[in-house]
Parts: sequence; C-alpha cells; structure tokens
Amino acid sequence: MSLDFKKTLNMPSTKFDMKANLVEKEPLFRKKWLEDDIYQKVLKNNANNERFVVHDGPPYANGDIHVGHALNKILKDIIVRYKSLQGYYSPFVPGWDTHGLPIEHKMLTESKLDRDQITVELLRKKSRNYALKQIEHQKKQFQKLQLFSDFSKIYITLDKSYEAKQLKVFKKLALDGLVYKGLKPIYWSPSSQSALAEAEVEYETVTTNSIYVSFDVTKSTFNKVPVGSKLVVWTTTPWTLIANAAVAISFDITYLTVKYQDSLYVVAKNLFYNDLLEKFQWKNYEVVDEFLGKEMPRNSIWYKAPLLDFDAPVIATNYVLEDSGTGLVHSAPLFGEDDFSLTFDNDLKLIMHISDTGHIENSQTKYDSLFYEEANKEIIKDLAEKVVHVYTYSHSYPHDWRTKKPIIYRATPQWFVSIDKVRSKIVSELQNNVKTFPEWSKNRMISMIENRGDWTISRQRTWGVPIIIFYDENEKPVINEEIFDHVIDLVANHGTDIWFSSTVDELLPEKYRNRNWTKENDIMDVWFDSGVSSIAVDIDGGKTTLPFDVYLEGYDQFRGWFNSSVINAVAYAGVSPYINLVSHGFALDGQGKKMSKSRNNVVDPLDVIKKYGADILRLWVANSEYSSDVHISESILVQNSEIYRKIRNTVKFLLGNLNNFKYDKDLKLTSIHHYINEELKSVKKEVLENYDKFRFINVIKVLNRYVIDLSSFYLSVTKDILYIRKENDEERQMVLKNFYEILDFLMLALAPIIPTTADEMYSYFNKENKKESLFLERLEKAGDVSFDEKVLEQFKEFFELRDQVNILIENQIQNKVIKRSNELELVLPETASEFLKSLDLKTLLMVSKISYGKTLQVVKFESEKCKRCWNHFASLNKEYEICDLCFSVLKDTLANA
Repeated sequence: MSLDFKKTLNMPSTKFDMKANLVEKEPLFRKKWLEDDIYQKVLKNNANNERFVVHDGPPYANGDIHVGHALNKILKDIIVRYKSLQGYYSPFVPGWDTHGLPIEHKMLTESKLDRDQITVELLRKKSRNYALKQIEHQKKQFQKLQLFSDFSKIYITLDKSYEAKQLKVFKKLALDGLVYKGLKPIYWSPSSQSALAEAEVEYETVTTNSIYVSFDVTKSTFNKVPVGSKLVVWTTTPWTLIANAAVAISFDITYLTVKYQDSLYVVAKNLFYNDLLEKFQWKNYEVVDEFLGKEMPRNSIWYKAPLLDFDAPVIATNYVLEDSGTGLVHSAPLFGEDDFSLTFDNDLKLIMHISDTGHIENSQTKYDSLFYEEANKEIIKDLAEKVVHVYTYSHSYPHDWRTKKPIIYRATPQWFVSIDKVRSKIVSELQNNVKTFPEWSKNRMISMIENRGDWTISRQRTWGVPIIIFYDENEKPVINEEIFDHVIDLVANHGTDIWFSSTVDELLPEKYRNRNWTKENDIMDVWFDSGVSSIAVDIDGGKTTLPFDVYLEGYDQFRGWFNSSVINAVAYAGVSPYINLVSHGFALDGQGKKMSKSRNNVVDPLDVIKKYGADILRLWVANSEYSSDVHISESILVQNSEIYRKIRNTVKFLLGNLNNFKYDKDLKLTSIHHYINEELKSVKKEVLENYDKFRFINVIKVLNRYVIDLSSFYLSVTKDILYIRKENDEERQMVLKNFYEILDFLMLALAPIIPTTADEMYSYFNKENKKESLFLERLEKAGDVSFDEKVLEQFKEFFELRDQVNILIENQIQNKVIKRSNELELVLPETASEFLKSLDLKTLLMVSKISYGKTLQVVKFESEKCKRCWNHFASLNKEYEICDLCFSVLKDTLANA
C-alpha cells in the first residue's frame, strides 16, 4: 500500500517568522506598549517592591542624537528593563540639560546680533523656545531606541520647579559657608567671554613658540648671585611677561651660576646638564657657583623684567619642579594658580592686562589692542637681546569644549564652591558607599576629588539660572536666608526670568527695599544645573530619595556630571547621589577613530534603525566592551545580525515544536533531559549574575554559546524523539518540557536587550495565564537559582566520549564511507563505565547501533533505511519498509488504512 509517511510525523509548526522585519514591527510594538500602558502597569505591579532606580544624566537639548547617545540610553534601558522584570520598582525619568552657551550662541547667531544688541529678556525667551523644540525633537528620536519609559514625564533643567530646587541647594551651600566670591585665576575662554569649569575644558595638542629669556638681577645681598647676573626662565606664554611680578625657585633644587661669554646665568643644575646645554649649544662655559634654593635668604635677590619698569623679587617655594624648563619660574600672579599662591605671603604687584576677549589692554606698552596670540610674536621679536633660546614646542593645551578655541588662566572675580570643606566627606562616601564599574574607576573618581580645586560656578552669560545674590550699599554680598527664600518662591511661581526682568526692590522682601542694593548678573555653571538633579528631580511623588541605585554615563563625566553631582549631594544631603557608578567609553568607527563629518565616518543610530532595526543596535550595545571605547561599523553590525539570526532561528524551532504543548511542572526528567535542565539552571544563574554586574557583553557571550551548543546537540539529537514518536510519548514530553523552560528563560533573558523581538516571541508562546506583554512576567533573581553540580560533572564523561566519536564520524564522512552518522555502528570499549552504558547512546550520538569491543571505533552498519524516520536498522517491517518503532506509532493508522 502507499502511505505518505511525512504526514505522519510531528513536524514543527509556528507562525513566528524567521524574517525579523524589525523596521516595520518596532513602531507597531512601540504603539502597542503605549496603548496597553505596559510601562505604567509594570510600575503599578512593582510599586510596593524594593526600588532600583537608574537616574538619567541629562543630554544637552541641541541637535540630533548620535551613536554615543544611543549607547548611553540603551545601556540604561537594559538595566531598567532587567530590574523591572525581576519585580523591582524601577521608574526611569528621562532628563534634558537646557541652559548654557551653545543655545545662547546659536540664538545670537540666528538673530545676527551681538549680546549688547539684544535684550536679556528676548535672548532668554528665544533660548527657552529653542530648547523646548529640541527636547521634542530628541524625544521622538530617543523613543525609536525602544526605551522603557513614559516620555510624557520628563525632567528639564529650565522648568521653574527644577530651578527653584536648584536655588534651594545653592541657598544651603551659601548659608553653610561653602559659597564665596573671590579673585582667583580660573579657566577663561576669550571665545566665550566667560569663566569655565574643569568639566568644560578639553585638551588638544598644539605647537607654540617657547622662549628661554633672561631677567637682569638689579639688587642682591646673596653673594652666589651677584648684581648683573641673569635669571633664565622658560615660558610658553610670552604675553604673560607683561604681568610678571616674581621669579619662583625651589627650596630643594640645586642651582648653578654659570659664566658664558662674559655674563653670569642662573639655572637648575640637573636641567643645565641634562637638557639646557644641548638646547643652548654652549661650548666654553664656566660654573662659578652652586647653591640650594633654601640657602637664598628671603628678599635677597631682586631683578627687572625686560618689559616692566619696576624691580621684582626672587621667591623660594615648594611647587617648582625639575622636570622641564630651567628650575626658575616666571610668575604672573593673575595668570596662574601656583603664581597666585605667591601673593598670600608676598606683597606682589598684580597686573591684569588681558580683556575678556583676550586682547592686551591697559598695559602701557605698544601691545595694547593686540590679541594675546598676536602679541606673542611681537614680544619674542622685541626681546631678541634677552632671549637665550627659542624653539617650537608641542604640548597638550586646554581648549573651550564648546568653541574648540584655546583658553587661558586669568584671575577674575568669580563665585566658587569651596571643595576643601566637603572633600573628606565626599572621599569617604566614594570609598565606603559607592561601587564602580569597572572597579578601577573608583580610584579615578577619588583622585579627581582629592586633587580638584574649588569649583568656579559663575558664568558671564545670559541663558541660565541666576546666582541670586544681592550686594549691599558697600558692595558686599548679602547671604540672608529670608531673602533667599523670598526669591526662591518667586522663581517657583514665575521661573528665573523674573530675576532678569525685575528691579532689585521688586525682588527683595519689603523690609529690605530702598537701600540702594544691586544684584548679581552672573548665571550658574550648567554643571551646577545638572549636578543638582539627584535632589531636584521628583521620580515618583517624593517616594524615591537619595541615593539613586545607578548613575551611568561616559567616562568624560568623571570630571563632569559624576563630579558635580557628588559635590552637591554630599554638600546638601550628606550622602553620595549614587550607589553604583557605571562608566562607558566613547563610540568610535570600525578602525577606532573618532567620528566626524570631515572623515565621512559618522554612524547615525537612526540610519542603523532604518536599515537593521533598533534591536540590532541594542544588541551591538550589549555585545560591546563598553568599559572602554566601543567600535561600530557595517561589518560589526552584520556580525551582531548573525548572532541575532541564530537566536531567532533557535527560538523559531522551539516555538514550532511547542505548538499545542501543555506544560506539566510535575513531570520528572530523567537521564540526559535531567542534565539539560540542570545545565539550563547553571546558564540562567551565570546570565543573571552578569546582568547584576552590568556585564552585558558576558550575557550575550553566555547566551550565544548556549544557543549554539543547544542547537548542535540537544535540539539535534531529540529530533527523532519529537518527530517520530507519539505526541504523548513520555520522553517526548520531557524534551518539550525542557524546550518550554529554555524558551521561557531565553525570552526573559533577551528581553532587556532586544525587547521587540522578545515580546514578539512571547506573543507566539503557548502559555497558561499569559500576560499582555512579556514585560509583565517575572524573571528570577540570581540568588534564587540553584543547580545540581554533580549532574553536570557526571555528564562530562559523556561529552568527552561524544567529542571522540564525532572525530571518528567526521573521518568516515570525509573518506566518503558514509553520508550521515546514522549509517554507522558505534563500538564501545567493554571497559566503558556503567554510567555511559546506562545512556541511550544510540540516540545521543546519532548512530544506528551500539556494540562493545576492545577499542572505541565506528564501522559502517550493514542495514536498511526506514522510509519514515530514515534511520538504519538490521531489518524492517517487510510490508511497509519501516522500523519497529515507526510501526508501533502507526499501528492504528495502518490498521484503518
């Protein structure tokens, strides 16, 4: 008789498509999650559970998002989704940083006006409107990353409630004596005409003319440096010579007085022999004297700087080093931090000859009106007789991170936050209460706090939060709690525009009016804005308070947001704002180069989403070693697409076989099926532990390896059990129970990384009490997962045998003895263990017969091929040409045929 045996097999069947079509599906899932209110339902379900909150460091509201934004937001989203699946209450509130120079500058450019040609009110209005438009623009782009959040509930630093809370922080710091106004050299940007904080400075390699110039000693009571000697100093900033007020030497450096061509020169001994002799090319010289810096009596040597008409002192200090220069340092107190420290104990002339724009002014020299870089050239030319040596020097020099132009050190009256008063508490918090990922970054963060100076928080700009200080009739700052509270109430109701649009008396409480007071015009550093977010942001009606569980940003934020946040939080609340501090590198192109339009190597995350889908971009993020710089390119995305394809293919196979399966939790698993279940638990524990450590690359490695191993072994060797046997066969049910638990875990483990795909998988999953979305399910915690190591250890013997057998089988195939392994008979050594003999090796090794002999070998099995299962047997049912197993399965069908 004729029977189509293929129709009698239990073949996989599912509508889950192998073709992902993420570009089309992701917007649909995004819409579904929003319409079904999945995010809010998850929050409601977890509301009474333990909290785990990732606090969003606010990106700047300007321009399109770039791949660095995508890297950052996706990393955060992976954590939020993971913790939410585990039942934690994990709200995520996206934020935006909205004040500052870039927006202000853009508004001035668009208006084609200078700052003095536009009213403060109009400039602020334009800046506000622009920032709000940019937020809406970026919000739509961020949502395409499939982020788990409610984008109708965000925080923005220009919001009046946020600004009022920011000013409350400022008030407390001021009342606690942490805020002061002082004259100090700070980073000054001529291109921005404003002070800068350390976080606003980046370094570029520049080449400049450096000079060794001599200062003539005019008075001396120290006989080792007589009158007429020449003090040799080195400088890369000749323009500061106009402001010279002292020469600093070191207490602990040995100096020489060297005679060369009838002149005496003073230089450091080690530098003279190791560096200067070669540079100066001096041949016939004579060392006249030698002395330690500490031997020089105070006020014993005076000199005249070549561009000035007064005598200045030589001062011994402890900050001069012997690593470069001459060991004598030209000091211009208003243009250097160390130089400025000399003014504390010495009555030095303070000369400010540089304007806000970087031009020479009031110097009483011919250089007035020249930009300082132009003045350098003229000064070097004019000092020809005093210059000992000139050479070009390449070095790292600070630049304004916004304008990309060089900056200078320049002393101006500014507002500062004193770090010394909170430094030890901050360091203690970091040491004892903060975990960092990677671990080494803790020392980096602590070192930055230990070594940083006071924080310059004032900016000479318009678009920002005002420093709400009044000056009395004597021009002294008024630090008054009642006044602070009154102004903060005004801001809470009207926003900070009121500070700029109102008169002093309109801003003051009634009893302080009519006193001829003035108000501060400076605004706050934008890092102060974002640095108070841990205090100013209301996550959930005040239930979530400091510290937050995770801060996660690029490693440039060690001197930025991480830094300003911990200063403000410790100063205000006495605690670190974060428990876990996670940092990531920059996104570079495939060759490890910085992306730029000029190089034509920019990878736009929105283009990636249009081509591959957000899940592939998210998989790239998770599969990157983000603790250092990460690379992205077409080939790297293709590699991740291949990982995705393998996972999707495996899931399709699992779903296909689970069609119509009903899970029985009480079904006991035996033999290899028990092993597979214990292996699943071990993989589950490893994955969860890596999630907990924020090691997402290891999550992908473990899952990818598991899927590959699963496909190459268990999914292969069980096909006969699944396809050939009766639907209700007990061993078949064991296999399907494992498939069910494997798939259940894979979906949940992948959900934080590829949420659209995971939820799509779930929509095809046959499960009782199924939820609206996978994200309403529960993922176990690592501590709740255990497995039987003895079972895993026991099966190592089998897998060692399998490796040996596979080599033998491959040789038979290569030698064209057979085409498939089921044409072989496996001969096991008679000495094989009882454990191996107890296993169904014929099925597990995919051969047709097991026998025993002296050595391990495979031989061609003289057999017949079953027309239904295609396996080989010594004999078949003569009538139907099928094996006994297939006949028993089809007995009723054949009887009725």
